[in-house]
Amino acid sequence: MIEALEARLAAVLNLPYATTFASGSDAIQQTLSAILSPNDDVLIDSAAPLAMFETVLARRAGLHRCPSGSVEAVERRLIRLARQQRRGRLVIAVPAVSAYGSKVADLVEMALLARRHDALMIVDASHDLGAMGQDGGGVMEIQGCLGRVDVVVGSLAKCFGAAGGFAAFRDPSLASATQRDAKPLPPANARTILAAADIAFGPEGRSRRRNLDGVSLRLRNHLMADGARVIGKSSPLVPILLPAMTALPRTALLESAGPRVTLLQAPTVPLHAPRWRIQLNALHGPADIDDLAELIRDVSRAFDRMPARLPIAV
Repeated sequence: MIEALEARLAAVLNLPYATTFASGSDAIQQTLSAILSPNDDVLIDSAAPLAMFETVLARRAGLHRCPSGSVEAVERRLIRLARQQRRGRLVIAVPAVSAYGSKVADLVEMALLARRHDALMIVDASHDLGAMGQDGGGVMEIQGCLGRVDVVVGSLAKCFGAAGGFAAFRDPSLASATQRDAKPLPPANARTILAAADIAFGPEGRSRRRNLDGVSLRLRNHLMADGARVIGKSSPLVPILLPAMTALPRTALLESAGPRVTLLQAPTVPLHAPRWRIQLNALHGPADIDDLAELIRDVSRAFDRMPARLPIAV
């Protein structure tokens, strides 16, 4: 069962090797632990999963934070590091879709930079594999770069219905080094994920992704027409920036009407930019989206018409 799942993931990602883990965090931590050495320099996207930052620091590799989704920032750091005397490798680590801002990375340009500077490229596909792309290959499929990334890691829980993680590799030596310490995926989880993969990577999956893309765009259009500050690009995640002073009461008012939304605050996101992160799925329909947009509109109007408090005279 596990071997069949790993073969399926490798085929979808157009990479020769894949292995599974008990969770997405395990996949990231164990893969990076096996790959990195203290002499390496890692250029890591600021929106990358926390497990990536923790593992880079634990391995005592050089950590170079880059603004989310910025190809130019990665290139500047690569040029600077290439001029310095180094004993280790250059590594680029980036999420295909950022979890906090729904930014979609330009993986084609990142891959070109990696090849030009002889850097290893690691992509986190937790939020797009199975949920984006005509055949479910995520951002790499959309941008036509399947098989051009050195390592792909991520969580399987986001799209495949059970806890689990994966890593896929171009280089067999990286795969064998990671597998030595891998905590196995429970067989029951593997069975559930494989069944979900049969749907996600089949004809029904195509239909579901079309619907998911449609409802994501529909919600974004509703919110932007109402003046909401929607950020990022179309994906299963719809982040909405909120005024810092009223983020908590706005969330309480919205949830009192039924919907449960994730409120992201500092230190996860900047102090001045709290936001709702709405995560859509393929079972949401136009009526669900219209109802949610109407509720968000009502909450915004309730706060926007509140008079500003005047300073108290002393």
